[in-house]
Amino acid sequence: MGSAELGTAKYLNKKMKAKGLQKLRFYCQVCQKQCRDENGYKAHCRSPFHTRNVAQMKPQDLINYTEQFEKDFLRLLRLSHGEKKIDANKFYNEFIQDRDHVHMNATKYTSLTKFILHLSKTGKIRLHNIEGDEDSIDVESGKIMMSYIDSSFENMLRQNKVKEIEGSHITEEDIRMKMLKRQIASSTPETETETAHANDTDAIETISPGTQIGKISLTLPKKPVSRGKVGKKPKNVFKKLK
Repeated sequence: MGSAELGTAKYLNKKMKAKGLQKLRFYCQVCQKQCRDENGYKAHCRSPFHTRNVAQMKPQDLINYTEQFEKDFLRLLRLSHGEKKIDANKFYNEFIQDRDHVHMNATKYTSLTKFILHLSKTGKIRLHNIEGDEDSIDVESGKIMMSYIDSSFENMLRQNKVKEIEGSHITEEDIRMKMLKRQIASSTPETETETAHANDTDAIETISPGTQIGKISLTLPKKPVSRGKVGKKPKNVFKKLK
């Protein structure tokens, strides 16, 4: 059966079907050919063109496809969502909208769940809403959330700058605490003097009347001796009255 002629209704119908996103399992990454159904995919796999391309493949090609798939997946996650949470299955549907992306069936991962768990173990994404063991995790259920872990040098510098800005920002509460500490420090000497005076008063009051106190010696200052002339003896006024 020959191909449809250019401009016919059959030709336009095939073009319209080819525009939409079709099933990924019917895509051949080696030949970069998309088949519409299972019969077409089986027919393509039996074709000499596909057989020749598969025979020329090397083990390194599988590694290259896997690395490219992971790189494109993380790049789109970082650019479109950053470090925000997003449904893993929903984001994968966004990723496969590009028809020219490296398909998962060309990588070493057999399912989306295994690929997401690999990214989590290698510290490239963070998983949320996980309950139970890894065997019970099903990413395609739409309940597993993930977020990108940005470990780049630029992001580390940006976070350090944010911490410095937050550390240099003095709030009103910090200012009040500093003023309160200064007031406490300035009032400390007066408080110590009052405390010492109160202790002396308490010590005096605690001495009972019957308490024997040792001898107290008082030394009075001596009167200065005048070395001048001796004055006259004062007269007795009462003798004259007699």
